[in-house]
Amino acid sequence: MRKPKPAEMAKIEQSRKMLQMGQAAERDRFTKFMPTDMKAARDMQRGANEMRESVDPAARDYELAVDSGQKNGGSVKAKKMAKGGSASSRADGCAVKGKTRGKFV
Repeated sequence: MRKPKPAEMAKIEQSRKMLQMGQAAERDRFTKFMPTDMKAARDMQRGANEMRESVDPAARDYELAVDSGQKNGGSVKAKKMAKGGSASSRADGCAVKGKTRGKFV
């Protein structure tokens, strides 16, 4: 991963705008009735993807990592129950004996 150069960043931004415009045009309710407009919207999305793929993969990966807001590396810790124990000792009543039997009124 490396930081994109200004020219690469401009291509990425342009492709992002084109993709958003294509998606918005595809969601437009009038576009659904016009096959040529729907094709134009899909062509715009395809062009945006091709423009994005023309940028070096290392620069694209960096841009995606920064946009996602995720950190690199580190370990994932398993979540533990608040007070420990097994599922049958939870106080939410999901594993209490005899609660599934129906009662007649």
